[in-house]
Amino acid sequence: MRVHEEREEDENTPGTSEGNTSAVIPRAEIVTTEPIVTRQKQMVLSNRFGTVSEHQINEFHEAIVRMIAEDLQPLSIVENSGFRRMIKLLDSRYEIPSRRALGRTIIPQIMEKVKGNVQILLNAASHIAITTDIWTSMNTDSFMTLTAHFVDTNLRELSTVVLCTKKLESNHTGVYLSQVMTEELMEWNILNKVVAIVTDGAVNIKLAVRLMDIPQIPCTAHKLNLIVQQSLEMSEVDEADRDETGGFKNILKKCRNIVAFFKRSEVGNRILVEKQKQLGINKVLKVKQDVRTRWNSTLLMLERLVQLKEPLTIAIISLTRAPIFLDHDEWNIVEDIIPLLRPFNCLTVELSAEQYPTISKVIPLIRGLQGSLVTKIPRTLLGQALKTNLIGNITKRFDVFEKQTITPSFSRATLLDPRFKKVAFGIDENANEAEKFVISEIADLLDTPNAVNEQAVVNEAIQDNVWEFLQSKVTSIQSQSTVTSSATALMRQYLSISHQDLKSNIFTFWNQHKSVLYPLSNIAEKYAIILE
Repeated sequence: MRVHEEREEDENTPGTSEGNTSAVIPRAEIVTTEPIVTRQKQMVLSNRFGTVSEHQINEFHEAIVRMIAEDLQPLSIVENSGFRRMIKLLDSRYEIPSRRALGRTIIPQIMEKVKGNVQILLNAASHIAITTDIWTSMNTDSFMTLTAHFVDTNLRELSTVVLCTKKLESNHTGVYLSQVMTEELMEWNILNKVVAIVTDGAVNIKLAVRLMDIPQIPCTAHKLNLIVQQSLEMSEVDEADRDETGGFKNILKKCRNIVAFFKRSEVGNRILVEKQKQLGINKVLKVKQDVRTRWNSTLLMLERLVQLKEPLTIAIISLTRAPIFLDHDEWNIVEDIIPLLRPFNCLTVELSAEQYPTISKVIPLIRGLQGSLVTKIPRTLLGQALKTNLIGNITKRFDVFEKQTITPSFSRATLLDPRFKKVAFGIDENANEAEKFVISEIADLLDTPNAVNEQAVVNEAIQDNVWEFLQSKVTSIQSQSTVTSSATALMRQYLSISHQDLKSNIFTFWNQHKSVLYPLSNIAEKYAIILE
C-alpha cells in the first residue's frame, strides 16, 4: 500500500540551502504493508452525558420489552438490583421504568404499534391459513392460541404471526370455541380471507371449525403421535402371551429407572463417566431423565441408552446398589424399536417448520415413511409386531389424504408444488382426480369478459325470438366449454414445466410464473400457506 506525504521547505531547516538541494524532499513516497488506521469521528459529549432524547428513550423501552418477551422474563426484572445496575452502567441517563409503568403504559403502547404493523401485513394478504392450539397453564387456566400464515406481498415468502393467546372462560364446547375464534378473526378483519384452520383431532375443536364453515385440516404431527402410541399398545397385546420380558412397557420402565438412578446418584454418575473415558468415548454423553410419555422423547432416551450400553453395563456391575438392568433379549428389543421410530421423528421435525410450506410435503413424506418401514427387518417378535402395526395404522390414517373426499387440500397442495406435482402420489388415479378438481377451480376463477359481452349481444338480438331459450342454453354450453378448455390448457402448461429442486422456494416459482399461469398461481398460494 502506498502513502503519499507532502512536505514544505523550511528556510531555517539545515540542508535546505541552494547549495544543498539534494537534501530537500518535496514529496516522499513511503511503501508500507501496514493497514491505514482510519480516524474515528470524535464522540460528542452530549451523546453520552447530555439529555437523552425521546427517540432514545423509546428505543430503550422497546429493547427491554423485547428482551422480556423473547427470553420469557417476568416484568419484575426491571426492579432487580443487578439488572438496574447493569443498565445504569450502560447509560446512566436512562431512567428505568417501574414494573407498573411497564405493564400499564409501555407494553400496551408497543403492543398497539406491533399490532398495527401486523394488520398492514394481513390487509395485504390474499389468503390466510390458521393453526390453533388449546393448552393448559401450570395454574390450570386454559388458553387458545391462534397463529396466522400468509404470503408477505413484499418479500414473497411465507410469514407467520401469532394473533392471540386468549384465556378460555367457559367450557370447551364446539359452539363456545367457534365463537372465540370467530370474534378474534373478525377483530383482525380476516375472517373472509381464511382458507383453512389446522387443528388436532379433538371432537370439540373440529366441530367448532365446521360451525364456522371453514375447511378443517387435521394436524399431521398429531396423527403421527397417535399412530406410534397405538402401535406400541397393540404390539404389547400381541406379545403379552409370548414374551416373558413383559413387553415394551416393562422395558421402558427399566430404562427410566436407569436414567433416574444415574441422574440422582453422584457415585453412579462419576463411575459412568470414568468408564466412558476408559472405553475411549471422547464426548461424554449425559443421560437425562425424561418422564414424558411422548414417543419422540422416549426415542431420544432409548438412543442415548444404546449409545452408552457398554459403559452402563460395566458401571452397573461395579456398583453394589444399582437399578435392574436390561438383559440380552430386552436390549435386542430396544435396538429393534429405535430404527422403527426414528423415521417418525425425522418426519415430525420436517413438518414443524414455520418458514416454508409443509402441507404439500405430507403425501411424499408419508410415502417415504412407508417405504422406509418396509425395508426394516426386526429380529424380535415385538419388533416385528410393531412394524406390522405401524404400517397398518399409517395406511388407515393417511391413505385418505390422497383422495378428494375428506381432506382434498393435501393432494391439491402436493399437485401444485412444482417440486412434486404428480410423482409424489402413491396411486396415479389419485393424482388424476386431484388434477380434475384443480382444473375445475381454475375454470371458476377464469375471467371471461369477451364471452359475457358476446352473450349479451346475442340475447339483445333475439329478445323477441321464440328460439331464445335454446340459443341461451347453447351459448352457455359453449362458454363453459371454452373456460374448461382454457383451464385444462393452463394445467398442462404447468405440468410441462420441469420439476424444481427440492430446496427451491415454491413462492418464488409462482411469483415468477404469475403472469403466464394466472389464476393457477393464486390457487397454489391458497393451499401452500397451510402449515402442518
